[in-house]
Amino acid sequence: MTPERPGVTMSEVMRSAADSRSKNKRQDILEAAARQFSASGFHGANMRDVAADAGVLAGSIYYHFESKEALYVAVHAAAVDMMTEAVRAAIAGITDPWQRLEEAAAAHCEALNSESALLGVISPVFPVSGGDLRAQLTAQRDVYEQMFGELIDGLLPDEEIDPKVLRLHILAALNGTKFWYKPGGKTPSDIGRQLIRALRRT
Repeated sequence: MTPERPGVTMSEVMRSAADSRSKNKRQDILEAAARQFSASGFHGANMRDVAADAGVLAGSIYYHFESKEALYVAVHAAAVDMMTEAVRAAIAGITDPWQRLEEAAAAHCEALNSESALLGVISPVFPVSGGDLRAQLTAQRDVYEQMFGELIDGLLPDEEIDPKVLRLHILAALNGTKFWYKPGGKTPSDIGRQLIRALRRT
């Protein structure tokens, strides 16, 4: 029997353990869903396959996520958070603005083209054309893209160049690598850096 810690009741210890198990199970479901969505897409994946992959009953998923759409939003949010952390780590300690943008592009391109199932749900094309699901995914992506907007601010002395247009241009070029990149040549990081270097020299 687990002894109670001073000032902590047994019910509190049990509740904490239950919360921990619930968090672990939620993470298992997220990771399983990422694999299924990455392999089959939003429409091709189904909750039964996610449950089987996670090792839970299909009904258990709905304890954590009210619908397939909610599950996809959670997976996409986790993937965006992972990419955000990768970019922030890449630019930490760098003060030169062009080098910061270059390393951010390298980290973005590397993460986007990694073998991570979680990051596999990140796509230049949303899985749906409208509705609340698309709105939620767009909001998540907007927060991430704003980070690039902040990196671009102040880089261009020419007022005729709209920073928003430049941001969208850079991200479109980086995201496009997901369609054509193949291992064996330059790494995704190299490609990301070269895209910014080419832009800087124009």
